[in-house]
Amino acid sequence: MKKLILMSMLLGLSAPVLADFQCNGSIKNKTIDDNVKITQQCTLDRVTVKGNVMVYANAKATILNSTIDGNLESKGSFSQVTAKNNTIDGNIQLEKGKTIQLQNNRVDGNIELKENRSSIQVTANQVDGNLKCESNSQKPTGGQNRVKGDKEEQCSHL
Repeated sequence: MKKLILMSMLLGLSAPVLADFQCNGSIKNKTIDDNVKITQQCTLDRVTVKGNVMVYANAKATILNSTIDGNLESKGSFSQVTAKNNTIDGNIQLEKGKTIQLQNNRVDGNIELKENRSSIQVTANQVDGNLKCESNSQKPTGGQNRVKGDKEEQCSHL
């Protein structure tokens, strides 16, 4: 038992701790070894993020031709999220925001869009999990999404 506790402590101490990298402006052709926090306007183009991308209240995020090793998620009432031609190893979870455009992304997890208040377009994405949209003020538009799991609720027609 003591060996198990000691090994758990050693493994916990050796794990890298990610700090938040603040993005305001534009970042191109770079690898970021942290989470990316977007609080204003940010464009990531040909960027590899070794963590999550978090979009905060009133922020506008544009993510193009990039790789996210974690999730793309909202942390408040964002203004706009545009994601095109990306590989996302986790989930896309966008809630309580406004405009969303997801096009030609490969998502290893789920796409969940909930309680958003403006237009949502979801087109030509490859999703290994589920595509779920619920309680959005406008019915999402788009199509040609390849979903291995289920297309649910407002996204059932996509």
